[in-house]
Amino acid sequence: MSLAAIKYMTQGKIHFVRHAQTYANIDKVWHGHTDTELTPEGYEQTRKLGAYFSNYLRPDVIYTSPLQRARITAEAIAKPFDLSVIHDPRLMELDLGDWEGVTFQSLSKEDTNAMAELVNNPDYCSPNGESQNVVKLRMLAAISEISAKHPNENIVIVSHGVAISIALAHYLDDDTTQWPKYSKSNTAFSELCLSSKQLLRFNQSDHLIAD
Repeated sequence: MSLAAIKYMTQGKIHFVRHAQTYANIDKVWHGHTDTELTPEGYEQTRKLGAYFSNYLRPDVIYTSPLQRARITAEAIAKPFDLSVIHDPRLMELDLGDWEGVTFQSLSKEDTNAMAELVNNPDYCSPNGESQNVVKLRMLAAISEISAKHPNENIVIVSHGVAISIALAHYLDDDTTQWPKYSKSNTAFSELCLSSKQLLRFNQSDHLIAD
């Protein structure tokens, strides 16, 4: 395949990876900006992801949320390719403000409308937290800037479940309230073509069963 053909194939594509498993994922606790640690299973997921990633893609550049759950996941991808990772705080998870550390179950009991508002109202935010629209604006700004800096390169962005889902819902549905349908597994790989607004691969986790 010619170099021109390779450049055409990679142009305008973003490859998203959700971070590995954390204790908050296991305990079903809201942790947005909280710098949650990976579980032993999460570290094993990163090992498998790093060992398998060349089957998905050979990255040219890797950007990550600076939170350790994303950073460690990104470093596992980068290591086999001898790449450095670039931290971008705009790729961080939705900030839950006063809800950070609160379990899903307890919040549902205390405020029965909270989850519905969080999903269905793009301007709603938890006390001292962020709305979907705020996350959308910072994610889109980061994605646009990264794409412009690295034309015709294979770009990998390691971020968080809700943050990635909000971006996908914007690009694919023009409606961030559709974000729940883009729920992804820990360390799942997804590929979006920005120019055609097509989801080429979604929630792939072949690496977890490859060993």
